[in-house]
This record gives sequence, C-alpha cells and structure tokens, in this order.
Amino acid sequence: MMQKMMQFIFVVCFVILACRALSYDDLPERCFAPEEDPRCRALSGRYIYNPRTNVCEKKYTCWDNEHGFFYKSKCKRYCKVNKK
Repeated sequence: MMQKMMQFIFVVCFVILACRALSYDDLPERCFAPEEDPRCRALSGRYIYNPRTNVCEKKYTCWDNEHGFFYKSKCKRYCKVNKK
C-alpha cells in the first residue's frame, strides 16, 4: 500500500513540474533576463518576468532593447502575468 502511495506522489509531482516547465517555454525570450555583464555601469531600468513569483520586476541593467520592457504593463501582457 505504501509503495503505491509513493508511486502516485511521484507521478503527480512529475506531472506538475512538467507542466510548469512547458508553460515557461511558451513565453517570449524577452520576458527573461539575460546574464548580466559584470562591467555594466549603466542604470537603465527594465521590467523582466520572474517565474518564481509570477511578477514583472524592475531591474537596472545594460541590456539591449531585445530584453525586458520599459513599461510594466507591457511586461505583464507579453509574459502572461497572473494568468496561470
């Protein structure tokens, strides 16, 4: 009985993790922060999506225009914040 319960819990956890991973793959690359250049000294504020909290957060960085959003509303719309 205990072995069946452990198998069930394992399968449920696997399905949940697989669904979460697939949902992040659907998001545009622009939603996520690229690796930061340690030499960066600029303070350009951009909103990026944090998948752990499902929130668009403002980060100060040297990223190009292909990463992040200038407006929180655009980040929320493109990255589907609070729609999961």
